Amino acid sequence: MKEIVFKNYEANIKDLDINSSIVTGYFSTWDTIDYDGDVMERGCFTKTINERFAKNQIKYLWQHDTYKPLGKLNVLVEDAKGLYFEAKMSDTSYGLDALKLYRDGVIDQHSIGFITIKSIEEQTSEDVEITRIKEVKLFEGSAVTFGANEQTPFTGFKGYTPQERDDRIKLLVKSIKNGDYTDETFDLIEYELLKLVTLVKSEEPIKPTTEENEPKQDNNKIQEIKQFRNLLNL
Repeated sequence: MKEIVFKNYEANIKDLDINSSIVTGYFSTWDTIDYDGDVMERGCFTKTINERFAKNQIKYLWQHDTYKPLGKLNVLVEDAKGLYFEAKMSDTSYGLDALKLYRDGVIDQHSIGFITIKSIEEQTSEDVEITRIKEVKLFEGSAVTFGANEQTPFTGFKGYTPQERDDRIKLLVKSIKNGDYTDETFDLIEYELLKLVTLVKSEEPIKPTTEENEPKQDNNKIQEIKQFRNLLNL
């Protein structure tokens, strides 16, 4: 029995209307080699859309949770860029929260759940082995604050550059201070912030030395770490 696969992509929101609760964007994009060496090829969703979309069998979910559908997918098509969707968000706490989190830039990942039906393996001109995904059975597209694989920004925090990490922390702190989300969503944001701050805490500053030719302690780095160690005391 084939396993469900989760793939994560930049959220690529095309338009967002808070008043009408309409969100449009992309669940997936074409011809990018991901962390598994897989490439989603244009056309891989054609059959599953034709067979399942009209029957409402492809869902738009919150955090891959089947008990929390975000809303109704009104449009799901392949175009030149990727898998395009238009959705009407439901008037639920997590539906409204998702709209606000999109607006605030906290959600910037989409994740799709599917079973691979057809694929081929090949080597690129750089002698890199890749798998081209030709056909899938699509179950859902999710808005996520944590990616489904350890290499994505929300679980593989060590993949951040220092600047990306610092920018993400500032964004999350701002969202906690100024956001008007539900308690459950605040918990998710605080959990992500806690993991990031824990990562910063693990970065030991360079120890001072009296040797002239040894690296000196980076005072700016020490101050930065002290600053982030206090971030949870909001």
